[in-house]
Amino acid sequence: MANDKDILGQPMTSDEAELLALYHKLHEMSQRDDLPPTALANVKQAMVLLWNACNDLCLVDEDPGCD
Repeated sequence: MANDKDILGQPMTSDEAELLALYHKLHEMSQRDDLPPTALANVKQAMVLLWNACNDLCLVDEDPGCD
């Protein structure tokens, strides 16, 4: 991520940046169409759980987009 601040403008810690990077990677994986259905379902579940953590820490201002 190019921005090193949360959505409130506060500097992110390295742990917060790592959580956000993991969320973005899972979000990217959740859009794939070549994963087995059970793997895709688990990727989406993990993404939503990380979204909860990122949202609570004010790192994201979006819906997880799980469709």
